[in-house]
This record gives sequence, C-alpha cells and structure tokens, in this order.
Amino acid sequence: MKCCVIIGLLCLPSGLFAQDSALNKSTWWLGGYLKDMVWARIENGHKGIAVTNLIHNRINIQWKNGVTWASHLEVRNRFYWGKDVIDVPDFKQSIQNQNEWVNLSTTWITTRSAVVHSDVERMWLEFKRRKWNIRAGRQRINWGITNMWNPNDLFNSYNFLDFDYEERPGSDAIKGQFIISDFSNVEVAVAGTSGGTVMAAKYFTNYRHYDLQWNAGLYQGVITAGFGWAGNIKGAGFKGELQYYGDKNDSLSHFLATLESDYVFKSGWYVSAGILYNEKGIAHPLNVYNGLIFRVTPRNLIPTRWNLVLNARKEFTPIFSGSLTTVYAPGTNLLILFPSLHRNLKPNWDIDLIWQSVFVESTSFQDLNHTLFLRSRWSF
Repeated sequence: MKCCVIIGLLCLPSGLFAQDSALNKSTWWLGGYLKDMVWARIENGHKGIAVTNLIHNRINIQWKNGVTWASHLEVRNRFYWGKDVIDVPDFKQSIQNQNEWVNLSTTWITTRSAVVHSDVERMWLEFKRRKWNIRAGRQRINWGITNMWNPNDLFNSYNFLDFDYEERPGSDAIKGQFIISDFSNVEVAVAGTSGGTVMAAKYFTNYRHYDLQWNAGLYQGVITAGFGWAGNIKGAGFKGELQYYGDKNDSLSHFLATLESDYVFKSGWYVSAGILYNEKGIAHPLNVYNGLIFRVTPRNLIPTRWNLVLNARKEFTPIFSGSLTTVYAPGTNLLILFPSLHRNLKPNWDIDLIWQSVFVESTSFQDLNHTLFLRSRWSF
C-alpha cells in the first residue's frame, strides 16, 4: 500500500509540469536488478556451517522534466531464509537502515527462519536552476572523498563489509547547493535520523589541482567540523579526511582522521593503502568476542582505534577480475581478509565469488568467523 501511494505522489509532478516544448519534455526511466546470493558461515570453533540465502531485487524509477525537475523512486525488496535468520539476534531490525527518520519499510513475512522485507531506499524531488538546486526526500548525501572510510560523510556512513549494498544508505533530508563556479560550490543539508537531527554546510573548491572541502554543523546535538582533500603526488593519488566532534562533555568529544593513497601500475594492477584513526575506538585485545560490534555511524566507522587497509585489484581479462582487501587493527589485533573474484557472463549478467575471514586476539590470536559468498546478478 505504501509503495502505491509513493508512486502516485511521484507521478503527480509529471501532470503538473509537463509541457509541449522539447526543452520541458517529461521522460521516464525504469531499471534495476535481481540478485541471488548464498553464503556459508563457519564460526569460531568450526562446529558447523551456517547456510543462508538472499534473493535481492531493486526497482529504480526516474522521472525528468527537462533540466528543471527530476525525481527518483528506488525500492529494495529482500527475501532471506536460512541459519543467519535464526541465529542473529534481532535479525529483522539488523537489516533496516538506521539513517532513516521516517519508516517506509514493510516486513511481509516473518518466520523463525525466513524474512521478506521491502524498503523505499530513495524518494526525492529536485528543482534545478543554472546556479542552484534543491532536493527534498530520501536521498544519498555523499560528502566523502576517500574510498574506504569517510569521516566527512556526516549523513550516510556505511559498513565496508556490506559489499552487497552498492548504492549505500540514504537519509531523509533537504539539501541545497549553490554553484559558485565550475570548480567551487556550497551545500547545506538538514536530515532527520533515528538518533536526532543532523545539519551541516560544506564548501568545496579546487586549488592547484587539489580538491578541497570544509564542513561544519551539528551532528545530533554535537558541534562538528571537518576538512578533506584529494590530489596526487608524482602520479599516486593522495587523499584524506579529518572530522572533529566537540562537546563540553569530554566523553562526547571525538576525532577521526584517514589518509589514503592509490596507484595504477602499467601492468594493470590497482593498489591502494590507507589508515584510519578512530579516537574512541578499542585499542586493546578483547576478553570476549562479542565486544567487537560493527554498527557503523559517522562517529564510529570501525570499532577499533588504529586501522590499516591494503587493497589490490586486477582486471585479468575484460570479463574477469579479482581483488584482495586486507584490514589490520594493531592493539586489538583485528585482521580481516576480503578476497573476491568477478566474472561477467553476459552484458547484463554477473557472478561473484567472495570470501571474508575475521581474526581477532582474545586469549590468543584466533579466527572469529569465515564466510564464503556466491552471488549472481541480472540487471535490467
């Protein structure tokens, strides 16, 4: 019922603003994908294999009226069944987007071992002029510059381990942008979240071939300010982001910083390396495994304090590629290995084989879990 109402609302501007002139002609676009992903998880102790399956569908609808009006509706439908639905505490709540202020999701089926869930992922209307634009509704506000971790991304932080979420989460927000020149602009955004209001402004410019940005605002009642940059040094990419949260209550003050560099070799290998400092992160070995919680927020992009990442990627043929991501957190001795293989079977059909291993030090350095994913995707 919710989806029918939303589609009706998005269709309304077409009738109001469509005109006969070619410049203001209304156009529609429909796309999306259907994915099937099965994974087998081996927990610490190797007592058995937990198998879960996901059928994942996304429907994207886009409407434009010339260059002035635009609107998007994107709905995500997921059908989970298997061992993770049984074993993971509050599984139904864990698959919901914590950035959302208004609940536009529906759980159609809930049993002990299966969940069918739908959510409106994007639903926004945008009005544009030559120098400015305003967008209102559920949208992605991407202020990050680096590839792995984004302290500057105050509105839409994401978990890098969730590789099956390419679109990344959105926010219920109003965003305005004013274009100063071809190389500089100002954005102002206000978003409602389950934890409170986020409001901030960002200034972006380019100086001597470096992209530079500053932001400042209030994150759920706490003052925050940040800086980011992207450029290169002798052909190697050089990026970074800094973000500070200040409060008279010192327990709420917080600082995050990331540096990143990448390089493409003549042989075709792409290599990147980065570091993230999370001031309030864990910096000691854990006594229990469940002390490591990957619940990502802008103030806690990863639960550990110091974090190193190395990524290597290679396109072996035009239709076959592979990559390996390694994350290590000294102090906690957290180690994540994340290899993957990708094969394009047809222009709109892909298959991926992905492995994730997590090791962490408790009484000794042990494996926490291993998970093998097999994913097939058909796009339309």
